Amino acid sequence: MVDLETALTLHTEPGGWSAHVPDGWGQGRTTYGGLVAGYLVRAAQAADERSVRSVDVYFIEPVPPGEVHLRIDGRRAGKNMTHLGVTLEKDGKPSAIGRFLLADPGEGPFDHVPELPEPERSFHDAIEIPRIDGVTPEFLQNMSVRYGEGDFPMSGSSRAVAGGWVRNIGPARGVAALLSHLDAWPPPVMALVSKPVSASSVRWHVHFHGDVDSCDGEQWSWLREEATWRSGPLSTVTGMLVRDGVPVAYSEQTQVMYG
Repeated sequence: MVDLETALTLHTEPGGWSAHVPDGWGQGRTTYGGLVAGYLVRAAQAADERSVRSVDVYFIEPVPPGEVHLRIDGRRAGKNMTHLGVTLEKDGKPSAIGRFLLADPGEGPFDHVPELPEPERSFHDAIEIPRIDGVTPEFLQNMSVRYGEGDFPMSGSSRAVAGGWVRNIGPARGVAALLSHLDAWPPPVMALVSKPVSASSVRWHVHFHGDVDSCDGEQWSWLREEATWRSGPLSTVTGMLVRDGVPVAYSEQTQVMYG
């Protein structure tokens, strides 16, 4: 097992960075989206010293284990904010694209976060997701996940809700750690069906509230997400990540379900 921090090691090369995607982080026929997004984030942080405040990721091609390359494909630094683009390439082809807004941390006169919903189940009543070879995604060996919101995938539920408590097993920090927390859950729409199906994210937006650069991924986060719009195989999933009783991230994913 390779922890998140080790997996996200970048090596400087002409025109950008390289990294080695390890085994053990698989999700179906690709690498776990939270790890792929982490590579994009770490490249953005290597290119600019400001804090990441907004992330947009497009998953274009499957990313199997092995060497990948990252390059900056656009950067503008203004007085208050930096706009930055990063492309992750595998075998010479773009596999994921990240667009970032970076800004100096600090409170402002318009700061506001939504009120927290009450958890459906307490931490102790939430169900620890077991790690079963060939059944649960491979990447879950690197996470501890307690299912506390909504119903399990393929349970024929009437609600497209998912969430609970999550943390990394092994060192993980900052924005990349929180992205791995946000992406650890099965798509909520999978609870609506009663037969095996596959699903994946094709677009992901995350906005971070406040300074999360020093967050420790081995500490628990709480998440609740819900499919708020569905059209054919596509669904829009919105979620809120909470740490120590404070919302720290808002997430919106476009997901597609097959089968």
